[in-house]
Amino acid sequence: MISEFNFLLKNKDPFVVFKKPSHNKITCWQGNVSYLSLNAINKEKGFLFMPFNHDSKGLILTPSKITETEFYLDRRFEMNSNIKIDNFSKKRKSYIESIENAINQINSTDLEKVVCSSTFNLSIDSKKYVDYFKKLIQLNHDAFCYFFYDPNIGIWTGASPEKLISTEKGSLTTCALAATKKDLNQTWSDKEFREQKIVEEQIIKDLKGSCSDLEIGVLQTVKAGTLYHLKTLLKAKTNHQSTVLINKLHPTPAVAGTPKDLAIKYINNFEDYDRSYYTGYLGFIDNYDCDIYVNIRCAKILNNDLTLYVGGGITKESNPIDEWNEIINKSQIMLNVFHEV
Repeated sequence: MISEFNFLLKNKDPFVVFKKPSHNKITCWQGNVSYLSLNAINKEKGFLFMPFNHDSKGLILTPSKITETEFYLDRRFEMNSNIKIDNFSKKRKSYIESIENAINQINSTDLEKVVCSSTFNLSIDSKKYVDYFKKLIQLNHDAFCYFFYDPNIGIWTGASPEKLISTEKGSLTTCALAATKKDLNQTWSDKEFREQKIVEEQIIKDLKGSCSDLEIGVLQTVKAGTLYHLKTLLKAKTNHQSTVLINKLHPTPAVAGTPKDLAIKYINNFEDYDRSYYTGYLGFIDNYDCDIYVNIRCAKILNNDLTLYVGGGITKESNPIDEWNEIINKSQIMLNVFHEV
């Protein structure tokens, strides 16, 4: 089935190929794409691909053909956590300056946390799209892996470790995921515990009034590629449509910051590029039921040019050099897929 990639791309047929976290099945949806805002979704069934900014339009792919194939995990694939590219040295100074600016804003305004991001660019081989995706799913078995194509936006692909929300028959599941470390033996700092707590508290606040019987799971350390994060699972009951709940949660402090409005304003004013679908969300929706993931650890492809998106949460305790090293570490997840040895 994956071998159909090139045929579909050549014909400019919209499609998405995806694998759910820890699942042994790869699914391909082919169909028609409509462009719409989340507020305009009315009981459609399809695959959502939505941008960071609420006022920008996203896509919903309504499937006309669905195919599935088995996936077998090959343990011979290994992550290399020390890939370097030329773009690193070019971006270092500007990113560190952006962190310093963010810390100044946090110290002088009501902004408590903001997620600062950057992009890295590299050349890839457009004849190897199939090989890249095979590598992506092998290296990121525990993530939501996807390859999305629409002729108007090009190719987006990624391996997200972060669920935004799942709803099924009135039961809701979401998670607070934040903080990053490279070494499992490294202890979590107060800054990282606080960063994760900010996300958890905001999600609880956003869901208040839309849910009942809210259960907060224990704080745990989870692995995503070569990195580790702090994660709390949250479950609740709800009778609201999934679009209402998505609107309340997105963007979480894990990808924007808190207070939410101030963080979004800061990002749109100070980031030197348009995030587009990075830190947006994607997944399936069917009226009251959905399974939606945050679009992080992702890249955009235009022919042989790849743009890789990475970011990190900044608080008043942040150290600019440490934050730079964090996005370098995060970039390794996708660099391992596309880097040519």
